[in-house]
Amino acid sequence: MKEKVTPKRALGAVFITVFVDMLGFGMVVPILPTYAREFDASPATIGVLIASYSLAQLLLAPVVGRASDRWGRGPVIAATAAGGAVAYLTLGFASTLLLVFIGRILSGACAASTAAAQGVVADVLPPERRAGGMAVVGGGIGLGIVLGPGIASLLVALGDERLPFFAAAGLCLVNIVWALAALPRGTGTPSGGLGVRSLRAFPGLFPLLALSGLIMVGFSMIDSQFPLFTADRLGFAEVENGLLFMYVGVLIVLVQLTATRWLSSRIGEVTLISVGALVLALGALLVPFTQDWWHVALPAALVAAGNATYAPTTMAALSRVTPQNRQGEIFGVSQSVNAGARVIGPLLGGWLFQQYAPSAPYFAAALVLALATVAAWSMRGASRSWWRTETVSPTAG
Repeated sequence: MKEKVTPKRALGAVFITVFVDMLGFGMVVPILPTYAREFDASPATIGVLIASYSLAQLLLAPVVGRASDRWGRGPVIAATAAGGAVAYLTLGFASTLLLVFIGRILSGACAASTAAAQGVVADVLPPERRAGGMAVVGGGIGLGIVLGPGIASLLVALGDERLPFFAAAGLCLVNIVWALAALPRGTGTPSGGLGVRSLRAFPGLFPLLALSGLIMVGFSMIDSQFPLFTADRLGFAEVENGLLFMYVGVLIVLVQLTATRWLSSRIGEVTLISVGALVLALGALLVPFTQDWWHVALPAALVAAGNATYAPTTMAALSRVTPQNRQGEIFGVSQSVNAGARVIGPLLGGWLFQQYAPSAPYFAAALVLALATVAAWSMRGASRSWWRTETVSPTAG
């Protein structure tokens, strides 16, 4: 028997789930590069460390997405939260760089639950309303990123740099209980794995996945090296980087919950993706010209606005080209593609940082994102024939 869940209640539950999840994630992101440096990790090694998280996502995100279609969104998210708690504890108690890598890889493997959360949106909203629903999910993610770095900065200032890892583990335990109690199970009916024939069967799926991956390569070159850039160029430590990430997170939330939701219904998903990629490219291009702490405000704001625009809109576009019973699986594939891009971006960014200059990753990212802007703009005409017309019931079983 299906559990009756209104779209409003389901979106509220998903918002809290991703918020708590990303609150823990946001505590770790600003401090991890400098934390790894204490184990004598070079910039290139730190790039590998960051990429290892995404490599684990690359392998497991489709599996988690299909599992949520089969066994339900809530149970799968609870299971990944339990693994996340173990991962953060491993990072907190790490005494060698090897243990830092193990904890990072495990946390990446357990971070594949975003596909299940996005599946809830597709379960309860019709295609034309999903961009707004994905923006709500993005708002929860952004709010977690807003508060996470600030809390991490406070914990580091008051106690020890390892405290954010333990706090993140505690939040994972909270999410286990919440996911089981509040999230709907979902309505997916899994079928065979997603192969080349499946990609061809869904018009628009492959171009959107490729575009998403290209943008993520550029974006991950920016954010993976940002704490090292600000440390070397501006003298930032964990506290300052935490506050900077908090500033970016505030802007992401504001843009996603206002401009993105308003624009998505007026100019279309693919056009909005191209706008987001262009804004990201401009932000990346300005980063190398930062010479003082207040200079970083504009490029950071552009990066935040670009991310807030393209990310939820891409998920909404993918949901519109995907059959209702394959939503969790396709979101898992999308997360896997983006994870693969997050392997390439940090590795390339770390290599450019070490071999050439701290500014090199940002010029490369601007070039990649400019190419993505052109690619997205060229898809606008073809995209009108991609959208499916399936509807959903206002229940999630």
